[in-house]
Amino acid sequence: MGRLCDEYIELLSGDGDPSEKFWKLDKRIRSDKRNPGVQLEMTRTNFIYNIIALINNDVVSIEGLEDFSDELKGAVNAFLERQTWDYSDEA
Repeated sequence: MGRLCDEYIELLSGDGDPSEKFWKLDKRIRSDKRNPGVQLEMTRTNFIYNIIALINNDVVSIEGLEDFSDELKGAVNAFLERQTWDYSDEA
């Protein structure tokens, strides 16, 4: 969130028409609201998927999971590995 606020400040501090900067910020905030780093529905069902989304959006890192169970870290790593598979070589 701190990074986003800094980016918003930079956007508002830049050159240009104040109304253009306002509407750019409005559009950016609406877009950022859908970012997993801003808002998540945390349930047991989608916990791992949320962690994957946070990693993919550079909100947390794999190293940030060091206090979690080995089982959870293994599941997250398995999902992340599947994302990088190249299916074009499979027959």
